[in-house]
Amino acid sequence: MINPSQSRVGAFLNSDKKIIRGVEKENLRSNARGEISNKSFPESLGNHHFNKFVTLDYSEPHLELVTPTFDNNHDLFEFLQQLHSYVEKRLDGDILWNYSMPPVFNKELITLPDAGITNKSKLAYLYRLGLRNRYGDKMQSTAGIHFNISFSETFIKNIGIDKNEFYLGIARNFMRLFPVALRLTGSSPVTHCSFLKGRDLHVEKLGDENCYLPKSTSLRVSRLGYYSEEQDKNFITFNSLNEYLEIMSRYMNKPNEKFSHISSTSEKYEQVNNGTIQMESELYNHIRPKAKQTNLRQYLQLQETGIDYLEIRSIDLNPFSKIGITQNDLFFWEAFIFYCAVCDSPPISSIEIESIKENIRRASEAGQECNLIAGFDQANAEIDIKELTSNFLNSMRASIKEVSSEDLYDQMFEEFENRNNHPISAQVIESTLKKGNIISFIKEHSQHISLKNNQKFHKLFEEEKAKSINNFQAHLSSDKLEFDEFIKKFREETK
Repeated sequence: MINPSQSRVGAFLNSDKKIIRGVEKENLRSNARGEISNKSFPESLGNHHFNKFVTLDYSEPHLELVTPTFDNNHDLFEFLQQLHSYVEKRLDGDILWNYSMPPVFNKELITLPDAGITNKSKLAYLYRLGLRNRYGDKMQSTAGIHFNISFSETFIKNIGIDKNEFYLGIARNFMRLFPVALRLTGSSPVTHCSFLKGRDLHVEKLGDENCYLPKSTSLRVSRLGYYSEEQDKNFITFNSLNEYLEIMSRYMNKPNEKFSHISSTSEKYEQVNNGTIQMESELYNHIRPKAKQTNLRQYLQLQETGIDYLEIRSIDLNPFSKIGITQNDLFFWEAFIFYCAVCDSPPISSIEIESIKENIRRASEAGQECNLIAGFDQANAEIDIKELTSNFLNSMRASIKEVSSEDLYDQMFEEFENRNNHPISAQVIESTLKKGNIISFIKEHSQHISLKNNQKFHKLFEEEKAKSINNFQAHLSSDKLEFDEFIKKFREETK
């Protein structure tokens, strides 16, 4: 267990204490029967390439809702609620599937968004086609939440370290502590058996239609879900920004034999390139250092200006919340990352790499009841995950009390202590048994939410819809390169 540094806590107390956060939330679109929808992105939501609030992730039924950033969780949650409500009213009778594993899986219904006629849309299509050819539609059809967070410059300055090292230190501690978070927030231990059809996996049946790992917290995070064996071979330590950029460049530019059979030439484009990843967004880390969004791609922006925020990526949708996440979930993730920030964070050693990987595997596949490797040295002492999580919550609660007197944090910790005693993943299994199958349970928890029509938000969303259509029209005539030249230039940017 890592421990807070009093000097870092003091650095936060002497800063402006500002924390900025935002959310990106994915949902598959389902019909009322619990089947993947066969409908395209609604025209009533504008153009998905240019709508900054509502876009597509992998496929036509894979929606992504994106919030702006906020300096408090209340406003963030309200915005996400309003956006969720606005979107689901425009789905022509469909629902937003409120679970990280897909409903009844039918490959024929996973259609990729049209390539369009702009270089941007053609690149997006080619990237998705590459994902399909590399991993298949099943892996790409899981859904989750990304929590983006940054801290004030005064806090980082008070600590007395470079901002890149500050954020990389958080990322290292996140990897050390992520197994504990999986016990508390992992919510996808069960899937409809159609998701696993044709795959040789050691799962058990839960009734006739459900497959599960009995003690799992998150199939999505496990090797059965959103997982790349090729990337797992080379663990990213986050020990330096240069190392991180070098790995990304090597992944994008060095051919990977596993993907060399997929064409990446102008004769028949089937992927962006034949590297381990096609571009930055294919890097499947549980946490990603990010630079502010500009016209530059992430790799170049990180080179130029460094890290501005962190993207926490492996958060399951919470099926017990109507929008997939609760206010307490937001408070937890804020407190969790704050705790990672106020603990010292030594570099990750080669020995520790194996311990971290093993702990994440255990926590995702058996985190309701397992031991974790407690130390990160050769001794490899083990401790019960429930005990370790209890110790962690007590330590995190004490750290938060030093910097905030908000009752909302106390309420969150009380709930999360209950979750440690009775994990959400166990509740999902119990509810599946009660309802007979996972489809019936999730359908019941994916019904439209009842919110009054808020004119302020409605006006904002309608304006963004109109703006996205106008921006798309303007972009149609902006391309100056043929696609062959465009993609050649795109590939050369990271060499």
